[in-house]
Amino acid sequence: MTTEALQHLLREVWGYPDFRPGQAEIVLHCAQGKDGIALLPTGGGKSLCYQVPGLAREACTLVISPLISLMEDQVADLQARGIPALSLAGDIDAKAWDQVMDRAIGGAYSFLYLSPERALSARFMARIPYLPLGLLAIDEAHCISQWGHDFRPSYTSLGRLREQLRDIPCLAVTASATPEVLADIQSLLLLDDARVFRQSFARPNVQIRIHPTSQREHTLLQLLRPKDGKQIIYTRSRSQTVHWAKRLQEQGILAGAYHAGMTAEDRSAQQSAWMGDGLTTMVATNAFGMGIDQAHVRQVFHLDIPDSPESYYQEIGRAGRDGEMAEAHFLLDSRVQSTFEKRLKEESVSWEDLSWVYNQLGSLGQIAVGDGFQVRQSIDMDGLALRWNKPRRWIALALQSLEREGIFRLNEGWKDQARIQLLLHGEALVRAAESLPGQGHVAYALARMEPGARSEFTAFSAKALAHRVDMPIPALYASLNALTHAGILHWEHQESSTQITWLMARAAEGYLPISRKKIQDLRTSKGHRANAMLGLLHGPGCRMRHILDYFGEKDYPECGCCDRCTQSQSRGRMALLAHILTLLQEKSSSARELKFALPDAPQDIDTALREGIQRHLWERSTHGIYHIV
Repeated sequence: MTTEALQHLLREVWGYPDFRPGQAEIVLHCAQGKDGIALLPTGGGKSLCYQVPGLAREACTLVISPLISLMEDQVADLQARGIPALSLAGDIDAKAWDQVMDRAIGGAYSFLYLSPERALSARFMARIPYLPLGLLAIDEAHCISQWGHDFRPSYTSLGRLREQLRDIPCLAVTASATPEVLADIQSLLLLDDARVFRQSFARPNVQIRIHPTSQREHTLLQLLRPKDGKQIIYTRSRSQTVHWAKRLQEQGILAGAYHAGMTAEDRSAQQSAWMGDGLTTMVATNAFGMGIDQAHVRQVFHLDIPDSPESYYQEIGRAGRDGEMAEAHFLLDSRVQSTFEKRLKEESVSWEDLSWVYNQLGSLGQIAVGDGFQVRQSIDMDGLALRWNKPRRWIALALQSLEREGIFRLNEGWKDQARIQLLLHGEALVRAAESLPGQGHVAYALARMEPGARSEFTAFSAKALAHRVDMPIPALYASLNALTHAGILHWEHQESSTQITWLMARAAEGYLPISRKKIQDLRTSKGHRANAMLGLLHGPGCRMRHILDYFGEKDYPECGCCDRCTQSQSRGRMALLAHILTLLQEKSSSARELKFALPDAPQDIDTALREGIQRHLWERSTHGIYHIV
């Protein structure tokens, strides 16, 4: 197999005149039957790196991917090009499974896409010796590493699949791997001797801009260019996607909302409208993006702080895939950072926390020490939050951690919460509720809910609402039912129920079959990622170089296009003193607030604050507040 033959295949099937930089080398390597790991930037064309050699090897390529939507999109694209491909996602009964496998064994498919769970199932593993496989591709390979931002417990067992397929080449691809994550990929996928193909993660055509602001909506409208290509606006809250989309619609902008709480049909409709001409701007959680291949995204905005530089890099990587200049704007409100830091503390679980949850669940399920293997236990998430006096998200994190360590398996849909939709709001809501005996105080609390709850279904915490109105949860449910019958709202109770399957017998009280050091190391790693994200926002120097340094690319030159690089040299000392004086004349502020409001480097601001005190321009209170003398 030659590079020329592979280029011909690329032109004939995909219609591209040539490979992107770095692709040809990877494709030829795999087509010649050699193992590889490809670290490519977001938008670098990872899928072609296994699709072209897979087709060239004239056998079936097995692709492991973590997302059903990603698999379905790639299968649809291959089928449109006349390539027989199939995604084995979703429910398939035994008869249909046997028929599909018989066709696959007979050579009917050039590509089979599976989730890691299905690939490791007993019925698929039993068929592997008979499948005419020519290449194994592991997409989103960073998911295998517990040190990564997007860990998938099922990925850690893919070494078993790889062991079964040692006689065919394997290519692992990812767009976000730190040196620690790469080491895990090599070890767990038995790719220690595989060639590693690295391309710089630099995106020289993406201009990163951080905007300290206390008026995010005003700043967003000033920066947004809805007539120039497409835009994505990322926020963490589902209700906020709806809120911001409506605010933009009120300004005449064709904006839509997208989040994981929507039905699959609604998500598909929104994505199709955005990919076409129906929407220019998508306001979304991080559920929107993986597998999105829209070439002319000109702007990506962030309204909240992602958990890690990996997440941020992937999200801004949706911009400028056509190679033209694009912008990544971060609207940084001091309240957003406070929320981020608070969430980090609330979502941190220790080994002792996990041991406590483990034993509490064992006691609730009446599972004796030494028993419990393969026992299924139903639990009520809201009930646990109330009983344990713990935040629901803290319990969810503990369950995820225990699943990651192989203690439990969680059923699908376990994160479901109750949802509510207000048909009236404001004074109209309160007046209508007051006509019903005893419902006024609940109506007042509902009227103060997040904006998204006023016209769309949105998730809510029954525990939090019950605490706010000082009533037991059963009484709250009765009140919500009364308001529903009165035509004031709709609500859906998901029962907050999840099912866990115990994967090993229950250990003795005080003992947890998990390494204490490992849990501490994972907490440290999560903190490191969060601190690196804050360093990107507040640290000096080139923004892109900060990201690349995090990914292990040292000594990369400045990008020349981020806000740090395009700032003129540090302004004079007197100009900075004058600017601080103007801000303090408007309002006394802390150093942190001033750093949000000023474009200068944090260390320059600290120096100026000390000099201002020496010059008697301002003073600093014992609480750290600067004010005019």
